[in-house]
Amino acid sequence: MSTRAKAADFMNLHESEESDAGSESEAEQGRTSAIRSRQVYDGSSDSEASDNEEEDARETVSDNQEEAAEETKRGTGDDEVDEESEDDYFVGDDDADEADSNEEKPASKDTKKKADRLLSEKDIEAARVAEKRSGVIYMSRVPPFMKPAKVRHLLAKYGEIGRVYLAEEDNKRRTRRIKSGGNRKRQFVEGWIEFKNKKYAKAVAQMLNNTQVGGKKHGFYHDDLWNLKYLSKFKWRHLTEQLANEKASKAQRLENEVSQSRRELEAYLKTVDQSKKLSSIKAKREARIRKGEEVKPMEDLARN
Repeated sequence: MSTRAKAADFMNLHESEESDAGSESEAEQGRTSAIRSRQVYDGSSDSEASDNEEEDARETVSDNQEEAAEETKRGTGDDEVDEESEDDYFVGDDDADEADSNEEKPASKDTKKKADRLLSEKDIEAARVAEKRSGVIYMSRVPPFMKPAKVRHLLAKYGEIGRVYLAEEDNKRRTRRIKSGGNRKRQFVEGWIEFKNKKYAKAVAQMLNNTQVGGKKHGFYHDDLWNLKYLSKFKWRHLTEQLANEKASKAQRLENEVSQSRRELEAYLKTVDQSKKLSSIKAKREARIRKGEEVKPMEDLARN
């Protein structure tokens, strides 16, 4: 069979396929128009028509997507599509994150401004006046196992109290008491009580000094005595400065002790190394003398 005949047969087949496709498309168009005319004639609702149109549109979109995918496969020659590059990255997510961060920034700035708000001149002046009016009482001895809350409770009936500070006992003293079979609770050695009005503080110190704590008859602190003294021209900031200085001096003292112990350890290690070197030299010399390589030095009888 010649090539011309084959070409003629191929053209005939192609024309027949096109004619069949055209007839099918015309038939489908006629069906859709008939269906629409029936729906209009039968009085069907607009919602059903819109649903049919949406289904047709979805089918056409899916067909177009399949054709586009086939064309890409044919054009590139790749059988697989990189799904990660299409699905994992979305520009909208980055934009949304940036928008959220931009929305959160001003709120954080506002909170920082509220937290770092500077005191006004009125607040500073009010604090100065309150400090000038306040008075501090020194408690030279705290009853055993009395806590700051109990001190506040007992003295609050004589005047308005600001701050209370009680110094704890030394750890060595506590461990010694526990080893001897004493109570394990922490004790306080001395304390300071701030009254909002220094007149009340002075009166309380004069009235309660060397008197019984009182309270209930069988109370734990009933028979203990108050040891109070009013500190004139003494404010709470003086106490905080004193405690800070004591803490700094204690840290400096501890650092000096550590450095001194380190120097002593280094000197000890140095002497140990020197003694090891001298002993090794002496052992080598004795070994040479035994082998006869070296003569033993004569002893100085005059020194002996």
